[in-house]
Amino acid sequence: MGPTGESSNESGAMDLYECIQMLAGQGMQNTVAILDAAMPPPSMTGKRFQQPLLGNLHPLTPETAHDVDDSQAIETLMVHGALGAGEKEVSVSEVREAVETEYENTSSTRPRFSHLSVSHCPLPIPLPFPSIFNNLVGRRGDLLSNCPTVSESPSRRGPLDVHSIPMAARLRSTTAVLPFLENRLGYIRKFGIERGSIGANVLTSWGFGREEIEDIGENLSKMVLALNPQQDYSSDDSD
Repeated sequence: MGPTGESSNESGAMDLYECIQMLAGQGMQNTVAILDAAMPPPSMTGKRFQQPLLGNLHPLTPETAHDVDDSQAIETLMVHGALGAGEKEVSVSEVREAVETEYENTSSTRPRFSHLSVSHCPLPIPLPFPSIFNNLVGRRGDLLSNCPTVSESPSRRGPLDVHSIPMAARLRSTTAVLPFLENRLGYIRKFGIERGSIGANVLTSWGFGREEIEDIGENLSKMVLALNPQQDYSSDDSD
């Protein structure tokens, strides 16, 4: 099923290559995306549809900027097995409508391009999966409202108790990733490229040659420059 494919169970499906081309092949040519996730996402319908989905997505990529208005941002949002009022399964069209409504009502700058992929199927929990869920998580990954608090029942639930879990994930190509890239560029220069750097011997012991380390720094510099063309990231420290 291609990126424009539609069915009662799926919408907007695309393969990994198409996703990479969409995020990295346009605009800023950024090759580093931010991963945000919500497990489980908030209810899509009913009275519990008070918490915005986009607002409940938490970045898993470290050291990213918050509240960045980037008019050139590109993103893809994937929603699997969303639940609604009464913990009933939400249709693909209801998820699409809820997300579109939230985008229309958002006060922040909308991305230049946004792609939505919806699947009726939640993420299955395999049997070897560790018991990491507390007693507030139901069999289908929903958050239970009528249940003892975690402190009253410290036992953990595993795949025999929790069979699946709804999930929403977003990949963003945006300038919000600048702090992450700038910090890595600073680290490789300070600890690997600068004359007398304390990490040069460590990198060498890991099999990195001097030219390879400088290539890494140059590639990071190009990534940062693509997102912030006005800043000068050139350095002659390695001379």
